[in-house]
Amino acid sequence: MFLCTEVIAEKSRCLLNANPVRLKTLIHNLIDNAIRYTPNGGKIDLSITKTDQYIEMTIKDTGPGIATDEALKVFEPFYRVLGSNEYGSGLGLAIVASIVQKMDEKISLAPTDAVNNCGLCITVQFAL
Repeated sequence: MFLCTEVIAEKSRCLLNANPVRLKTLIHNLIDNAIRYTPNGGKIDLSITKTDQYIEMTIKDTGPGIATDEALKVFEPFYRVLGSNEYGSGLGLAIVASIVQKMDEKISLAPTDAVNNCGLCITVQFAL
């Protein structure tokens, strides 16, 4: 069952046709990863913006980021980036990818700081 979830984006309201449990799980896993991989004193930004075609949710952190050659692998179940020294099962981003696929939406990864190739910026686009 899909419900409309109200999202406030840049001082304007819009309706997102989404299952609230899936949406909550997606946001929780993305924020949990950002907190887990951002060092003490680091920064995490969450923003929601609306374009003519999408609601975009972006989470940026100042953690180590993900190497380009591992960007797609992190969405596979149980995949863990070697040397991260973090605990977990490697399921968080696999769950996110599954939810994004079921919602027929888009997700992308990029470095937060492209010059120094560090940090992680994850954007999820929800079609209007």
